[in-house]
Amino acid sequence: MNIRHVLLASIALLALFVATACGTAPTATPTASPTVVATATTMPTLPPPAPTVAPTAIPPTPLPPTATPIPPQATTKQEVIVRQGPGTQFTSAGKMPIKTSAVILGKSEDAKWLQVAFPDAAHPAWVSTAFVTVTGTIDQLPVVAVAAPATPTKGAVAVATKAPTAVPTQVVPAAKGLLDFVAFDAGQNSYVVKNLFINPRSFSDYKLIGPYPYDITQSTNAAPFAWSPDGSRVVYVLGQSRSAQNVLRMARVGTDVDIALVGSGGISSPTFSPDSQTVAYVGQDTGPQAIYTINPNGGPATRFFPKDGTRPPENFRGIAWGKTYMLFGSNESGSYEIWRANSDGSGAIQLTSDKRENGAPSWSPDNKQFAYFSKQADNSYQIMVANADGSGAKKLTNTANNFSPVWSPDGNWIAFSSTRNGRLDIFIMDKNGGNVQALTDKYSLESLLPGSWR
Repeated sequence: MNIRHVLLASIALLALFVATACGTAPTATPTASPTVVATATTMPTLPPPAPTVAPTAIPPTPLPPTATPIPPQATTKQEVIVRQGPGTQFTSAGKMPIKTSAVILGKSEDAKWLQVAFPDAAHPAWVSTAFVTVTGTIDQLPVVAVAAPATPTKGAVAVATKAPTAVPTQVVPAAKGLLDFVAFDAGQNSYVVKNLFINPRSFSDYKLIGPYPYDITQSTNAAPFAWSPDGSRVVYVLGQSRSAQNVLRMARVGTDVDIALVGSGGISSPTFSPDSQTVAYVGQDTGPQAIYTINPNGGPATRFFPKDGTRPPENFRGIAWGKTYMLFGSNESGSYEIWRANSDGSGAIQLTSDKRENGAPSWSPDNKQFAYFSKQADNSYQIMVANADGSGAKKLTNTANNFSPVWSPDGNWIAFSSTRNGRLDIFIMDKNGGNVQALTDKYSLESLLPGSWR
């Protein structure tokens, strides 16, 4: 053994001795378990999944098809003015031609006005039920509220003040001129056309028209005479007996000319054209009443309105021939209403829809308004005035019964007959319903049917 080996053995014994002297047991080194390598197991081959089969649909029990509700429609009976709200106080929204249909979108609270998709649903308008035929039911339609049109006021916001004890009367030029009216003369057993001079007040007989002129026997409340606008001629209806024909006659002022123009079973309510060259009147030959025209110098009568058989039989109560349109009272829609037609008899439009009784229309001199009588809810008859298109109707009288309005030449006054004194007398009032004055109260005869103020 060499020295190197002895030295190494000594060092090893010394280390063992030290470790034993300290008393610490050595940690056992764990015996490593042999690693077992897993043998790959072969997975069994599965059959491919069966294809998914959609369940067979069971057809539902067929139900009866639900009918698509057809919206109600309004079809015009004539060309009619439609409005921006449910009433004639609303501004016109145009004209809806005759036999035009539109879907009804809503109705007014009283169901007298319908909101229709005219010209389309995005721009609806309102039409009165009096002028349309309704297809379908409107019971379930919504009530459409429209705010009443504001009354325009001038200037700044008004400051509230105490109401005056009396309403000031508008100052208008004094009434003047010559107004004709009809009265019955018992001594002559005839109705008489009388000239009434307003200032100073006096009257005189002008023409006997017999005991049975049609306007009086049938209570049309229209005058049975008319002066030409140029003052050169007058036409009047002569009714001599209940069984004889009425005769339309023309008298030329300042001459002895007084000729018969036409005769028939019922002639009434004559009026002149604005140029004084033509006379229109209500006549009745073998069929229903119609409006005819005739040359005041004589000649054949021509049917003016209706020109064909598209309208049902109707009766007329008064005619007023204006610068552009002719007004007339007619019961074509079931009650007497005011109608307007073009100067050639075409394009008839119903202007009022009170469904009571209206008649004896009269144009203002500027043709911007017309006056007429109208039966009210309390069964009284009052004088009304409306714009040329029928809008803005307002009542001018409130007492007793009032008929047959006639405008003064300057447009500031309206003459009418009234029972407010216990009998029929002729009164005048200003165009706003104020300054009421009696004209025939100092005479013993009952006065009725004023006409042709000149």
